[in-house]
Amino acid sequence: MKKINSLLFFLLLPVIAIMYACNGQGHSIKGALTNAANLQVTLEQAHFDRSNIPVGTATSDANGNFEIKQDKAFEQGIYRLTIGSKRLYFIIDGKEGAIEISGDLNTVDRLDVQVKGSETFTCYADIISNVYKTQLKSPEEARATIQKGCNPLMKAFLTTSLLGNQAGAFLDDFKTASKGLGEYMPGSKYATDYATMIGTIESQIAQQSAQQQPDESITVGMVAPDISLPGPDGKTHSLSSLKGKVVLLDFWASWCRPCRMANPHVVEVYKKYKNKGFDVFSVSLDKQDGKDKWVQAIKQDGLEWDNHVSDLQFWNSAPAGVYGVHSIPKTFLIGRDGKIVAINPRNNLEAELLKVL
Repeated sequence: MKKINSLLFFLLLPVIAIMYACNGQGHSIKGALTNAANLQVTLEQAHFDRSNIPVGTATSDANGNFEIKQDKAFEQGIYRLTIGSKRLYFIIDGKEGAIEISGDLNTVDRLDVQVKGSETFTCYADIISNVYKTQLKSPEEARATIQKGCNPLMKAFLTTSLLGNQAGAFLDDFKTASKGLGEYMPGSKYATDYATMIGTIESQIAQQSAQQQPDESITVGMVAPDISLPGPDGKTHSLSSLKGKVVLLDFWASWCRPCRMANPHVVEVYKKYKNKGFDVFSVSLDKQDGKDKWVQAIKQDGLEWDNHVSDLQFWNSAPAGVYGVHSIPKTFLIGRDGKIVAINPRNNLEAELLKVL
């Protein structure tokens, strides 16, 4: 995947909210859903940098009813509600008094629900419901849908949702959304994070443009150049120390959405074959000020192998230069003899592994 897409994160359809507030008794989020009996419910405030702030938890009863309360009004913003295995996003303007929703948990991802009490949520629900019904067929239809957003935060959210997979091609749309959001919520985390995202898109476009020809310095059959860098704890890890094992050399970063999406499969393969001589050596392209996010991503994604390294130099990463890495995720499968046996084995990682394990 091109680097332009690597910054994209969680904002993919479907998205939906389940909320309710009690008049005179503070504020709450309440739902009544069939097929949602006895499920853990978690509410978090979500941001464009993929950080999530816990708000509250509850457990649905045998009839699928739940409620999350707090004394003060919920802040204006984007929220993530997890009900069992369902993960839903929604937007509120912070002025809501009482919001209700009812329906079937199996169809909430298509917004086949009844909502009361929030004009902002109702607006958003109508837009997303229509997207499901009409199936957008072109960027022009996506742009028209974005303009139906009832405030600049919603428009920015929809821009990322509907055009995010081709951010580089629609940079002007992202800039327009960022400008509107900055004027609407000046100085807010939403506005600053979105502006930062625009800068990252532009940086990645520049990186991609600088590459006129693919780098073919690393080829199948050659000895893998050694990498020796510190891990999060400062301890040095060397790729050469794993000779005798089959190793997946994985270039990734905490900010790279496609990398994060690929991680569960790598973890699955690692757990299945780690006792048969398979290991992973992860090189992060995080920034100097991004060490904490790197460490957090390792924990969040369950990357339990020992060898995590980085010089925290972003696209100026020394090993990335040696291996000709100009987009991530980028992987190299290395045989027991230290030679490259496959480049970018993604969907066929297990099959390539079994050839040499």
